[in-house]
Amino acid sequence: MHKISNVKLYLTETFQNQIIGYGGFVDWPPRSPDLTPLDFFLCGHIKGQLYPTPAPTFQDLRRRITDPCASITLAMLHNVQREIQSRVQMCIVANGEHFEKYK
Repeated sequence: MHKISNVKLYLTETFQNQIIGYGGFVDWPPRSPDLTPLDFFLCGHIKGQLYPTPAPTFQDLRRRITDPCASITLAMLHNVQREIQSRVQMCIVANGEHFEKYK
């Protein structure tokens, strides 16, 4: 979270108690790809539409990113939340070390 007071004030007013990061309301593990939904869920969700062929235009590239994001359902988000809980347990078992096998 930004430490500049005007930025912090804006973020707090805009997002209330949903701020993630240092000094935010939601604790978040720093630099932990095994526990970060952007790494273990979103990148894979987008990758299938982003990379099959080169995007001919910037607009097509943008659509290949925004369409998968727009297709995320509440059920998918609930699954991600459950996955985080499971991954936290795996992280504890691994004594905080990385536990996911990267391809």
